Amino acid sequence: MKYILLTLLMVTGGISFVSRDREGENHLIHILHLNSGYQSCVGTLVAPQWVLTAAHCFLPDLQVIFHGGSRNSQVFPGEILPYEEIIIHPNFTVTSPKNDLMLIKLSISLTFFSSQIFQLPTLKKNPIKDCLIHTWLQNEFGHRHGNVHSIKAQINSDLNCKIFLGEKFLEDFFCFGDILGSKEQCQVVTAAPAICGRELQGIMSWANGCILTGHSVVFTDLYSYTPWINNIISTKQADIELH
Repeated sequence: MKYILLTLLMVTGGISFVSRDREGENHLIHILHLNSGYQSCVGTLVAPQWVLTAAHCFLPDLQVIFHGGSRNSQVFPGEILPYEEIIIHPNFTVTSPKNDLMLIKLSISLTFFSSQIFQLPTLKKNPIKDCLIHTWLQNEFGHRHGNVHSIKAQINSDLNCKIFLGEKFLEDFFCFGDILGSKEQCQVVTAAPAICGRELQGIMSWANGCILTGHSVVFTDLYSYTPWINNIISTKQADIELH
């Protein structure tokens, strides 16, 4: 069990945070629950005021919920964070999984953010293939687990992904298949991050079946989209400074 010492200071537009974390779980501080009137998603903090997720998560009554790095929502049920802008990738359409990315600009700055936890991809093909997928799961009765699950998985080669998925596997994607775990657990979220080493390598776009384990799960590879992400963040920051 992980014990959390959490202080939220909603002053000067920021949140300050203190955590006692098990080694290797520090990046959970950057994971946020995106609740909506339909299905949930996971958002990932990529800058003090910016959350990255999939474009298909732009759903009615969207709430950004900060759990303070706690795996157990009963320890800290969450703080709903206000946001002021949602930016969907300009080439995204609901008829295609391509460009399935979205940035959410928070109304406050999360001052605990650290780029040393992980960063956006720096190489076209990351040599690190072992990744963690952070998600909420549900059991066979449809009940949501109160804990965040970190599922270890290994990226498949593009050749294997094409064998699994055929024409559904497109450029700027990667996939996982035969993920180890309980066959009784189904994914609750429709978007989740894949963190490989110290890089946020991808955002889950869709899965081949409701059971996360043992099925092919397809992620948008963030490498090609890093310039767009950085440009949006820097442009919006420049606009603020000008005003």
